[in-house]
Amino acid sequence: MTIASVQNVSFRYPGYEHWILKDFSLELYDREVLAIIGKSGCGKSTLIRLISGLLMPTKGQIQIESNRRVGVVFQDHRLLPWKTVFENVALPIRKESREKQRKTVCEVLELVGLSHTENYYPSELSGGMAQRVALARALVQSPDILLMDEPFGALDAITRAQIQVDFERIQQQKKMSVVLITHEVNEAVRLADRVMVLSQAKVVDTLNIDLPHPRTVTNMHVVEYAAKVLNLLTHS
Repeated sequence: MTIASVQNVSFRYPGYEHWILKDFSLELYDREVLAIIGKSGCGKSTLIRLISGLLMPTKGQIQIESNRRVGVVFQDHRLLPWKTVFENVALPIRKESREKQRKTVCEVLELVGLSHTENYYPSELSGGMAQRVALARALVQSPDILLMDEPFGALDAITRAQIQVDFERIQQQKKMSVVLITHEVNEAVRLADRVMVLSQAKVVDTLNIDLPHPRTVTNMHVVEYAAKVLNLLTHS
């Protein structure tokens, strides 16, 4: 079932002739992970901002099924340095009662493996921990759709691999639909049900990854799919 769609969307900044996206369309299905991969400047981050409503398309339409909650995780964690981990995570539900905030925040912090950090400040966190807090902040509203703009790109390889494992577990548990922007081929194939390859503001191809979760990057079938995606990227 389609829960969000981008229909013939084009976008360029006012006063510029260059199109960031041109006649772009996609459908996001219920409970799936859709990875979008492409070279720098192909419009991946712009797409996330369009779907989230931070930007408005120059042409075309974006539709999200009514009553669907949307969460966003950006490339940088964007934590407020003067607030604790608990306070940062609680921001999206700050209008709820204090009792409801505590229950919900403690649940998501436990989910991302940071139940011991609620009184920490961002300056006391490692990069991986800060990105987990950003993920917890997005999860605190129980989103139906999670938009992720290269959320693991700044992490070292070991931390990134561990967060991928945790994210896969959380997505399967929460049954969210996810749009994952990434520039890392193995990450896309490991986590996604579909991988969409972009080039020059348009879709080159979309691959269905017909493999069960959880996956490992050393699995031969994952390696084979990764090779297909890499081939599309290098020849687009």
